[in-house]
Amino acid sequence: TTTTTTTTTTTTTSTGAPKTCLAWGDPHLVSFDGRKMNYYGSGEFYLVRSTQITIQGRYEILPKWPRASVMTGFAVGGAALGGNRLVFDNDDGVAKVHYNGKEILGEFPSTFDDEILSARYDKTVSDHQRARNQNGYLFLLPNGITLAVLRFVSKYTDLTITMPRFAGSVDGHCGNFNGDSSDDTSSALTMRGMNRPVDEKHSLFRTHIPGTESPQLDISDCDADALARAREVCDGMDVDHHYDACIFDVCITGDEELAHDEIALEELADGWFVQRLVREEAMQITQGNFLGRVQGFEEYELSFDITPKAKQSGWQSIVHFTDGPSYKNCCSEGDRVPAVWFHTGSTRLHVRASRRGSGDDGCDPEQELPLGKTSNIRVKVQYPYMLVFIDNKVACVSGNYGLGYKPRERLAVLAGDSWHKAADATVSNMVYQKARSFPEGELIGPVPIALEKGQLLGTFKTLEEFELKFDVKPLGTQPSQSSLLHFTKDLSRNQGKEGDTIPAIWFHKDSTKLHIRMSRPGAHNDGCDPAEALKLNEVTTVSVKLVGSALTVAYGDKEVCRNEKYTQRHPAEEKVYGYSADPWHLPAKAELSNMVYQKGVTWPVGTLIKEPVKLVRNTYLGTVQGAKSYELSFVIKPFSKLSGWGSIVHITADSSRDCCKNGDRLPGIWFHHRSTRLYVRSGDETNGDAGCQPTGELPLNEESAVAVRVQGGKMVVKVAGEVVCETPTTKFAKPYEPTDLLSVFAADPWYNAADATLGRLVYTSLPDA
Repeated sequence: TTTTTTTTTTTTTSTGAPKTCLAWGDPHLVSFDGRKMNYYGSGEFYLVRSTQITIQGRYEILPKWPRASVMTGFAVGGAALGGNRLVFDNDDGVAKVHYNGKEILGEFPSTFDDEILSARYDKTVSDHQRARNQNGYLFLLPNGITLAVLRFVSKYTDLTITMPRFAGSVDGHCGNFNGDSSDDTSSALTMRGMNRPVDEKHSLFRTHIPGTESPQLDISDCDADALARAREVCDGMDVDHHYDACIFDVCITGDEELAHDEIALEELADGWFVQRLVREEAMQITQGNFLGRVQGFEEYELSFDITPKAKQSGWQSIVHFTDGPSYKNCCSEGDRVPAVWFHTGSTRLHVRASRRGSGDDGCDPEQELPLGKTSNIRVKVQYPYMLVFIDNKVACVSGNYGLGYKPRERLAVLAGDSWHKAADATVSNMVYQKARSFPEGELIGPVPIALEKGQLLGTFKTLEEFELKFDVKPLGTQPSQSSLLHFTKDLSRNQGKEGDTIPAIWFHKDSTKLHIRMSRPGAHNDGCDPAEALKLNEVTTVSVKLVGSALTVAYGDKEVCRNEKYTQRHPAEEKVYGYSADPWHLPAKAELSNMVYQKGVTWPVGTLIKEPVKLVRNTYLGTVQGAKSYELSFVIKPFSKLSGWGSIVHITADSSRDCCKNGDRLPGIWFHHRSTRLYVRSGDETNGDAGCQPTGELPLNEESAVAVRVQGGKMVVKVAGEVVCETPTTKFAKPYEPTDLLSVFAADPWYNAADATLGRLVYTSLPDA
């Protein structure tokens, strides 16, 4: 069945790459920032508590497992729902969904749509592994928020929450979404009060269940015998995800049947068992140490942790995979698939992997591994590349693997091999598995990151005309060219062909002047280098834009470089690799944040609405990088005079509140009651609701150009270029100074929308006068 009401379409802008929080089992969670956690309290808890959306999860203790709980439902409210409420209950495999107290999606399959919510109950609502061949629910909310019930079996409810990061605070069992997983631990959430159950007053559920604080259980709560048995039962599973969850469930509950669920899910998702060769206990490498045989793959990944103890003369074997039937050292195809050594007198890796036409090709990183410290090594062979990662950074790449080697037999694994001296080192967490696709890239968010050599962001789709924008804070210089960002079609090559730099950005030697290259047909190394250096220890917003025939570079709103030779442009690409910084140069001494890649457009920086749109209450446009001094301009066409305040646009540092702390209105603009006279407010240190009120009204059914400027200690409001209101210069002596992105509404959630259309809405940062 299908239920539909009138839907209003609004124009929005991107708030950055969305991320996903996963909750499953009893219950396990992976936070927005990638932290894996377990919760075992009962009651209702905040999964997400933010200025835009509130999501509560219900955890219940089952009699069968008195030490464990399961998530049986969730409830959603907040500004994004405009005062509406969504509740999902799972009663022993029978699901019910209520929207504002009315049951929806009661039949299979069915859909529901209104101006806020689009939902469906159908088969396979997500491509997530847990949703395959399952009946599920999909909920699409405003502002790019998606909830998917992947499956609901018995009391279990598996849920993904996907959303962008909004301005203001975010917290809950899905973490605080700040790009740092280290502060998403259970103990950190307890300190922030997020492990306390929600009280009845704040519950979003139809019937409140009182609860107990979620205990901080970890693997140390298992006794040794239970832990050993759990590891045996869960053997052969993925290190990072299902294996940890399986061990925890079996150990805490004592129910070995729980292992079958995780194993089945992993097998369903990947079609093979990840093959674990050495577990977390460190193992000394010895000559001829046979670890067993594994199923080999043409495309594979081998990962392990290694702690070198000393350097020795001669080749020093770490691990060696070799194919049958002869199981030799070298150098036929299949003899090394792969094999890893230390160079003589060194801890520099020598990595070989067979491919078609060569039994001894490979890739050797330049750096040595530190003695006495543990490094993570990952060898990945995936057509047409072989990569070696050290501590998750690309250390070397070979592009020779267009034709791979297909194993004939199960591979024999030795650590070390029988033909060389064993490396004086220990290894742990050694896993061999089928290669997974390169991850889809995530742009750098609002939390600044320090650059490290070979940091692979993932894969991206590129545009023929684009704008790449980011904030950079130089911290020093390097004695040679140093890398900031590098987008390339070919992982294995720095430059030399068209598509190698699309774009790539470095600092010049001993400088913070930018060196920017952007390939074009006939000139793979063309680009644009600003003459002006970036200031040390100061944040500068850099924009690299290619539109029409012009490649331009801007610092803030100031253009600093232009190249008009791009009458022919490199075409859009479906798969490009992104680095910050690349593996061929020193990393720039700098921090990057607020990175945006979008279609290149010719209208001014900060445009939020281009063509006129009808104002609708609680329309979230996205975020802007705010400034102490700014100008907000727009064109408005009023149609009638309404009772009460009529909201036009509202920019705020805290989208959970209308007024009146400093930062709540930056600015906020309304029509007066039964009037088209403007009411303009903006924040100052002494008054969060300071402002200016023009005396005249705007004409009905005509467009008026309005500009609001805060600069030099005062606010000035102009209509059609004429000053209609101006405060004394002391009114805004200490204007609000944003420290994060600002949320933009047109109209806001707290007042009825003005009966008007709004167009050419532009926010511009200004220099402090």
